[in-house]
Amino acid sequence: MDESPSKKSSETPPGFVSLATAGALMTVLLWGGSSMATKLGTDSMDTLTLGVLRVVAAGPFALILIIVMRLRLPWHTQYRLHFTTVAIVGMALAPLLFTIGVQFTTAGHAVVASSSTSIFTGLIEAAARRHWPRLRWWIGIAVAFAGALILIAESLGLGSTGATWQGDLLVMSAAFCGSTGFYLGSRLSMQYGAPAVTLWSLVFACVLLIPVLAIASSFSELLQLTVLNWSVVIYLAAGASVIATITWFYALSRGGISRMAVWQFALPIVGIALAAIVLGEPVTWLLVASVAVILSGIALVQWR
Repeated sequence: MDESPSKKSSETPPGFVSLATAGALMTVLLWGGSSMATKLGTDSMDTLTLGVLRVVAAGPFALILIIVMRLRLPWHTQYRLHFTTVAIVGMALAPLLFTIGVQFTTAGHAVVASSSTSIFTGLIEAAARRHWPRLRWWIGIAVAFAGALILIAESLGLGSTGATWQGDLLVMSAAFCGSTGFYLGSRLSMQYGAPAVTLWSLVFACVLLIPVLAIASSFSELLQLTVLNWSVVIYLAAGASVIATITWFYALSRGGISRMAVWQFALPIVGIALAAIVLGEPVTWLLVASVAVILSGIALVQWR
C-alpha cells in the first residue's frame, strides 16, 4: 500500500543547546577532516578513482544499515524528483567535484571554501520558499561571504601557499551541488527521516558511479592500493558520506535550514587544525583572518 509517511517536523525551532545542534557539530567534526583525508588520498592515488571510489564504497555501508534498520525507499510519486536530485547532484556529483578541487588547492583552503555551503543552502531555501530571511541573516551571510573572498584573494597570490583559485572554485561548485542536495534532502527527511533519505540516496549514487569506476580504474589497480589509501576511502565513505550526512539531514530537518546551515562555516576550525598538524600546511595570516570573519558571520546568524 503506497501511502506517504506522516510529517515529523516541529513548528518551533529548537534552541542553541539541542539535538539538532549536536547533529550539526558531529557533521562539522567529520566533514572538517574530509579535506585533510582527501588531500592524503589525492597525493597517493588517482584523483578520479578516489572521488568515485568514496561514493561506491559508501553504498555497501548504506545498504547494510538499510537492511538492519528496515528503512523504506522514499520513492512516492510526489517526491521522486527530489530524491533523484539528492542522489545524483548531492551524493554523486558533489563528492567528485570536491575531490578534484582538493587536488588543485590546499586542504586548509578546501575546508574554508566548502563552508560556502551555508550561503548556498540558505539562498536555495529562501528562493524555494519565496520568503527572504530577516536583515540580520543577510548581514551575517554577507560577513561570512567576505571571509570567503579573503580566502580567494590569498589563492590569487596574496600570500598563497600552494592553493589555486581554480581549485577553490571547484570546491565551491561542489558546495553548491551539496547545498542543493542538502536542501531537498532535509525536506525529504521531514517526511521519511534522515537515515532513509541519506542511505537510499547513497545506494543510488553508488549504482550510478560503478560504471565510472570500471572506466577510471581496473581491478588490478584497486588491489594495489595501500592501507593508507583504503583508510582514506573508508573514512570518506563511512564517516563523511554516511554518518555525517545522516546527522546533517537530521540537524537541518529539526533545527531549521537557515539556522543550522550556517554551522558549515565552522568547518575551518577543524579542517585547518588538521591540515596544519597532519599535513604540515602553513597557517597564514590571511587564512586566520578569513576564519575569523566567517565565524563572525556565524555568530550574527545564530544569535537570537
